[in-house]
Amino acid sequence: MTDARHDALHSILKKLPSDFEPHGNRSRNTDWGPDCSCGCRWFVKLEGSLRYDWGACHNPQSPRSGLLTFEHQGCREFEEGDEGFDYEVLFRPIEGERPAESALLINLRIYQSDIEELLAKSSDHWGYEDPVYRFYHQSFKVYRLQEQTKAIVDLLRKLCPERELNTWFVEIVSLGTGKEFRVEDNKAWTNVTRPILEAFFHARFFLEMASRYRSLEEPPQLLPSGYASLLYLYGLR
Repeated sequence: MTDARHDALHSILKKLPSDFEPHGNRSRNTDWGPDCSCGCRWFVKLEGSLRYDWGACHNPQSPRSGLLTFEHQGCREFEEGDEGFDYEVLFRPIEGERPAESALLINLRIYQSDIEELLAKSSDHWGYEDPVYRFYHQSFKVYRLQEQTKAIVDLLRKLCPERELNTWFVEIVSLGTGKEFRVEDNKAWTNVTRPILEAFFHARFFLEMASRYRSLEEPPQLLPSGYASLLYLYGLR
């Protein structure tokens, strides 16, 4: 199951204003640049499974020099290594049983930046709090949530492209997307708009589980409920 050491490391992690949000003040939208996960030559990885997320910076020019660093914190002193970052070699398929699950776990790590970025957007004020408020406020702005749901579903498909998504999930998403506001919707507000929230909640759940279990190095023998749900999403259970 997920390495409990991640929470401990996050609790002692020093955060600087120059880090990317939500760690610091730097915006990925207006001040984007490669982070340690892109293969910075100054990033010294920790041992074992922690190497996929954690390391220390030894660049004298970086504000994070000498500090424990989560690979997506970022700094402006990125320097690419002499060799490219070969995901295929680093995350080669695990030999043995359950190869489809192994491929899924590989993709969870490859797409970890996309997963974390979209999950953060789906958890902040405008991407989570406000849309739910708009439902209870009976505002047409709740319809905007459909775009976020579709973005999550598109990413979920990329994580296991060779598999069809669960038919119940597809049905839920279908009923909660493709809607355009009409004045007459106000007379049947909950019947019309509740499926929008339901589709988003289901999509966000699977995105959160993808984030939670992306550090698994191999298919576990005892299945945590959230991981088992991911397997159902892709027809692997």
